[in-house]
Amino acid sequence: MNKQIKKTPLSHFHLIKKATMDDFKDISEWLKDAFENHKELYGYALYHNLNGFILDAFKEQKVFVLRYKGNAVAFLTFMPPSEESIRIIFDAVCIKPDFLRMGLATYLHETAIEYYKKRGCLVAELYHVCNESYKLGKSMGFVEKKETKETSIVSMVKILTDARRQNRNANVRFVVWDKCYGYTNSEPKYSWSLNFRRNKKPIICSIDYEWTVGIIQDKKVVYSGIAKRFFDVISIGGPYLYINEEKAKHILESIQRYCRT
Repeated sequence: MNKQIKKTPLSHFHLIKKATMDDFKDISEWLKDAFENHKELYGYALYHNLNGFILDAFKEQKVFVLRYKGNAVAFLTFMPPSEESIRIIFDAVCIKPDFLRMGLATYLHETAIEYYKKRGCLVAELYHVCNESYKLGKSMGFVEKKETKETSIVSMVKILTDARRQNRNANVRFVVWDKCYGYTNSEPKYSWSLNFRRNKKPIICSIDYEWTVGIIQDKKVVYSGIAKRFFDVISIGGPYLYINEEKAKHILESIQRYCRT
């Protein structure tokens, strides 16, 4: 293993948004040795996926790479938001041991977030994080995603825009119960005003497809249903509730027509 290069400025690295198979070849040459012999990476056998999802990420252009003096020394794989989706999912990040503790993992994530945020992405998710990834996510403002079903997989999430805060006193509210099949007999888990005249911030929240959602008006439930079938409030590539001004208007108009029938 080469002696660590100290305090190399980020300006000395070249960000590649369209990585090549030559970059993959560079990574293949150091990845296995890094995970077998470097104490900070030992035991996290990411290299077993080298010819699996990592190779696929390079073929499908779902990876950002950092080059140093022409060679790939770090990479970040992800699932970019599809059309109409609001979420990017980060799969794996790996830095060549010579370049650890230089902020490269943070730089790769922040660059990808900024790139896709400009293209409409509103949510970033770290999938199946290890201890080091958890620390990294926390330092970037990610919080642990609370799963409704028991799982050993830990994910973290970050909302990339200024979202609407909850309001339990508004006259007309969009609410979420953390129960399924039309359960509305308890206090809602989440509650937001649907008045967008002054507050233009969207409603964004991680929820389960099967949870019950609905409209409360004048303290009464006027309409409810399962989240995955309720006026497209869960975007493609969910499970994130997303309601902007246009969608809120559509929901309210539809509810008003329902109440008149």
